[in-house]
Amino acid sequence: MKPRIHPLAAGAMVLAAGWSIAATFVFLGWHDNLVDRAAATLDLETTIAARSLELRELRLGRPCGLESPEIASLASRPGHALEIVPDSLRLLPEGDAPSSFHLAPDGDEHIVSEKTISGSRVLRMRRSLSSISFPRSAWALGLGAAVAGTLLPLALLAGFLRREKRRATYLVEVARAADLGRTLPPPPPGTSGEEASLVASLGSDLRRRRILSRWEERRLARLLDSLSEGVLLLDGRLRVLVCNAPAARALGLRQAKATVRGRPLVSLVRDLVFLDDLRKAVARSDASSFDVQRDDAVFTTRVWPVPADADGAGWLVSLRDVTAQRRAERLQNRLVSDASHEFKTPLTSIRGWTETLLDDEEDEFRRKALDRVIQGTRHLEEVVRDLLDLGRIAETNTRDRPSVRLDDVCSEAISALEAEASKKRLEIEFQGAPEATVPGFRGQLVRAVINLLANAVRYSPDAGKVRVAVEAVDGSNWAISVADRGLGIPLEAQQHLFERFYRVDHGRSRDLGGTGLGLAIVQETARSHGGHAEVRSAPGQGSRFRIVLSRSSPL
Repeated sequence: MKPRIHPLAAGAMVLAAGWSIAATFVFLGWHDNLVDRAAATLDLETTIAARSLELRELRLGRPCGLESPEIASLASRPGHALEIVPDSLRLLPEGDAPSSFHLAPDGDEHIVSEKTISGSRVLRMRRSLSSISFPRSAWALGLGAAVAGTLLPLALLAGFLRREKRRATYLVEVARAADLGRTLPPPPPGTSGEEASLVASLGSDLRRRRILSRWEERRLARLLDSLSEGVLLLDGRLRVLVCNAPAARALGLRQAKATVRGRPLVSLVRDLVFLDDLRKAVARSDASSFDVQRDDAVFTTRVWPVPADADGAGWLVSLRDVTAQRRAERLQNRLVSDASHEFKTPLTSIRGWTETLLDDEEDEFRRKALDRVIQGTRHLEEVVRDLLDLGRIAETNTRDRPSVRLDDVCSEAISALEAEASKKRLEIEFQGAPEATVPGFRGQLVRAVINLLANAVRYSPDAGKVRVAVEAVDGSNWAISVADRGLGIPLEAQQHLFERFYRVDHGRSRDLGGTGLGLAIVQETARSHGGHAEVRSAPGQGSRFRIVLSRSSPL
């Protein structure tokens, strides 16, 4: 962008240039006038010298030279020269006014005046132009005019800039006073009435807007404080922009909300575990969640990336109190676990006595009845085992997990199902990723993959193919996928697949076995490892299940 020149500055420069040009022409005209005056004086002096020489020759009766003191004094002045030459060497026609010539030997320009004297001679007087100079008074006057012509526009410009600076300072003071809701300062001297009125109107409008903005902020703060969930808005550097009362209580902030804004969250919260979990959530650059434990309360914390600062970075954090829900879940899990343990011993006893009776029974009808009892007992034992597994997964510690290679997990699961797959002449194809590791528990992951692989083997047609693969989902997740070419799953049933005891086809599931808890165990295992389970399927086109696992420790 080209710099702009203020009109007054341009006018001052033009005025200074015009003044300098005018002074130059004045000096040139003055010089020409001095030359004309010098020529007239030289002509008069030449006439006087010629008449004086003629009178001297008449008195002496003979031709004379320039030895007369009066005539010699005229030639002795600086730049002057006087000589007598024959009429044949005349430079000017007789009777002409003095004129200028370049004469040897020095080649300078001279003013020449000639007068005819007796004896066909010419008295010539000349004066060098270089000897004609301005008087000191002229130099002083010219220098004063040049200085005045230069400084006057600069003084006008300085005065204008000083006035503009005062106006700019006044506008800044008006804006600051309006921003703080204070009374506007009085206008400086020299401010026009229209300008003062305009500035006052502008300041009043700014102050009104500031008051409205504060009112909106208070209303928003009251609205946020009335929420049951805690809300935190952080910028890209994790400085607090918004914090409502529930969030302050959940994080144990003792400072007033007015002093919290703009401060780094790390200087306000003393819970190092929460700060570490938040740092991991921010590093993922996408939505995530984790639990915060404070005393006897539990808060589910969700983190979303939002544009909150000038760079478009920021994070929205919500904290929801799930203490009652977690307590109910613990009670439910404890009840299920206790009931399962209580069922386990009687079921084992029932199955053992039934098998004993079956060995001694010869009646065919009673043998079938006892066999049905044994099958039901085994099914109940599997249900109890799966319920106990679900309880153990829910109570698993989410921190300090060892690193597990997913290729080893899949290989172990495939080995466990090879015998069952060979009965149906199924080919299990495996595509691994040696670098794929996640923090977790190998036994739980193997059980989850076995559940998926068992379903694929169970529902695939004979002589088919089941594909198991370990693949990268993105920079922060790995996935284990199990795909088959079975009957497929209707779309309306897919959203319920991971619920406990849900079956797509109860009759077919009863014939093929299973407890209805296998996929629930898969989903619970994935969640405990910071991921989730998903399915893609269409009737007649097979199914593809995936366990998505976080590459870092779950929050």
